[in-house]
Amino acid sequence: MSQVFDLVGLGLGPFNLSVAALATGLRSLSTLFLEKNPRFQWHEELMFPEADMQTTYLKDLVTPVDPTNPHSFLNYLVAHGRFYSFLNTNRQVITRREFQHYCRWVSEQLHNAVFGSEVRDVAFHRGLFQIRYGNDRVASARSLCIGTGHVPYIPPGAKDALGPDCFHAKSPELRRLDLRDKRVVVIGGGQTGAEIFKHAIDSYWGPCRSLTLVSRRMTLEALDDSAFVNDYFTPSYTRNFFGLDPTVKSSVIERQKLAGDGITSAYLQQLYKALYLRTIEGNPMKAELLCGRELTHLQRLGSEFRIDLGNKLRSTAEEIRADVVILATGFRSMLPRCLGALESSMQLDDGQRIQISENYRVAWSHDPAARIYAVNFGRHSHGIAEPQISLMAWRSARILNDLLEEEHFRGVRAEPAFIHH
Repeated sequence: MSQVFDLVGLGLGPFNLSVAALATGLRSLSTLFLEKNPRFQWHEELMFPEADMQTTYLKDLVTPVDPTNPHSFLNYLVAHGRFYSFLNTNRQVITRREFQHYCRWVSEQLHNAVFGSEVRDVAFHRGLFQIRYGNDRVASARSLCIGTGHVPYIPPGAKDALGPDCFHAKSPELRRLDLRDKRVVVIGGGQTGAEIFKHAIDSYWGPCRSLTLVSRRMTLEALDDSAFVNDYFTPSYTRNFFGLDPTVKSSVIERQKLAGDGITSAYLQQLYKALYLRTIEGNPMKAELLCGRELTHLQRLGSEFRIDLGNKLRSTAEEIRADVVILATGFRSMLPRCLGALESSMQLDDGQRIQISENYRVAWSHDPAARIYAVNFGRHSHGIAEPQISLMAWRSARILNDLLEEEHFRGVRAEPAFIHH
């Protein structure tokens, strides 16, 4: 009979990688984590050379709850002979490339991580999950942890226009771009949209004929990373938020939007400087920001695109044309197709979102001893920290403690937040 695992993880992005890294130190727990990609990958399309993380390097895969774990970022620096030179950079954050390299280094050491093994389907039979993956291999598990990530959000008015010259920012096309003498429109005014806009100004993909950024926001808004706002990204605040009435959570999250969905102040300064210097240099490329606009329709007309916008301040309709359209429109939560047989058993809230407990356990109608955990599916229930790197190690520890039914990771009992609701 094949081995029965205590926990099988679906997907190996940073969040499930954190669970896997912490689980390796638990001898009483047998785990397996499956990933379709041949090696660890994380937003490779957006790996611009100077792109920084928005979270301190100490909030790595394991350190906040298990600082002596060998899979820490500090141990990564020591293992690569970079500890002292890294300190001399005087940085609190690392680049996205560094973060990916660190995560890849961890993944290559884990005995419970299997890459190049796509999960085909998952069934529940006689108290166990049956996971079919790779070339019809089957693993049995008492519990699951869903960590398959979010999928690109495509605005309804843009779906019919998708193709080689109209695509989401998280697409292979971004790495193959040639924007020479093209009219380019970037839709989306968050960090990703700003980074693409800035790199296009700098002719990263060749000099454009014209460049336009369209945003629903009234300006390019800065990420709020002030001290009290950062209290939102603490374990104590997350527990406090979970206890709020569900009817008020969405309005609280909306008011906190810029705590996790703004553009870093340093990058805004770089972008503004780049636009200013163009006025001195007499750059012929037209570059403009169209803020307070809503995309209403996007249509391919021969070799160009017609983009219909609604001006929210003037209540007027506008039209622009483009040769290339890049959608920096974010992501949305969606269960992977392999869970199709189980999806109908998962309980939903009034917003048709899966119900998740404080310990990240999905409510479902089958045997409660067979647990389904979900990471990055609970923004509506756990708050704005849920999709962020900040609390991933703490969340992983909560999940493993719940699975063990004991407080193995005492780091989950963190200091209180100063903000209370």
